[in-house]
Amino acid sequence: MKIINEKGKLFGLVNIIDLITILLIIALVLGALYKFKGNSINMIGSNKTKEMEYVVRLNPNYEDFFKQINVGDKLVQDKRVLDASITDIKIQDFYESIPDENGEVSIQKHPLFKEAFITIKATVSDKDPIFKLGEQEIRVGCSNFVRTKLFEMSGFIYKVIE
Repeated sequence: MKIINEKGKLFGLVNIIDLITILLIIALVLGALYKFKGNSINMIGSNKTKEMEYVVRLNPNYEDFFKQINVGDKLVQDKRVLDASITDIKIQDFYESIPDENGEVSIQKHPLFKEAFITIKATVSDKDPIFKLGEQEIRVGCSNFVRTKLFEMSGFIYKVIE
């Protein structure tokens, strides 16, 4: 028995051109699904979630800027509300290292800027090995955007409380 017979059929059952066309259509459909659904296509992995708290240290700015954030504000991303809210806000003086004319470095309080530490309680995706909230990774040192309905600012994750 030949693999391809004289009529161009594979094992005498299906035409090779038809088989290639069917495989291309399947590949196009899967590619379109991945493009529009993104990483939410989860054929093998799990959809486990975990509740955790983490602290984001926002970039230094004026104190009035940080007063736009309120405890209880929900986080948002891509026109949707996430299962995360702000539970604590600490605004404190911002200190910076300033060298003098002799090359000695001293730590001085910035005259205008403050820094804010925002505690967030969230239900995160627990897909090993990375915790994620929306599209952002939750681990110490990662940059993080704190977005609410009226506020957006970047910082980095300072502490994770499991």
